[in-house]
Amino acid sequence: MGRNQGWCFFITAVVVATLLPAPTKAGRLELKNEISGVSGVRKAKLAVKCWSNEDDLGWEMLKPMQSRIWKFTTMNMWPFQKTEFRCQFRSGFGTTREDVVTVFSVQSGFRRECGGDECIWVAKRDGFYQRRIVSDEGDHKEFIDVLKSKWVRKW
Repeated sequence: MGRNQGWCFFITAVVVATLLPAPTKAGRLELKNEISGVSGVRKAKLAVKCWSNEDDLGWEMLKPMQSRIWKFTTMNMWPFQKTEFRCQFRSGFGTTREDVVTVFSVQSGFRRECGGDECIWVAKRDGFYQRRIVSDEGDHKEFIDVLKSKWVRKW
């Protein structure tokens, strides 16, 4: 009887493992500075401080038309859906409405907004945008920019 129980357990484990979603995926986060039409470069710079559950990525200074890309592995299996990146943003025009902005999360609603496991955020003169992928046909992607926060002066 013990031998049959072992086989049943093994077969059940294989079936369950086959039906579960992939526990890890590749994630990509991109921050872009597209602030333009400003007389001084200092006002157009974007200071960014980002961190995840495990890593502090520190402060970065992005000049106009620069971007920063992070690639990472996400944990995407319940109850361990935990990969999340948060950032603080400062520009010559102010900061985002919320002091801390979640810029990547494996939660399904958040990933749907980004267009999958790739999230792109863009700083412009009038505010901070999430760039959403609306069409992905091979090498050609189409985007729309959705305003998430106007710049706010807090100091």
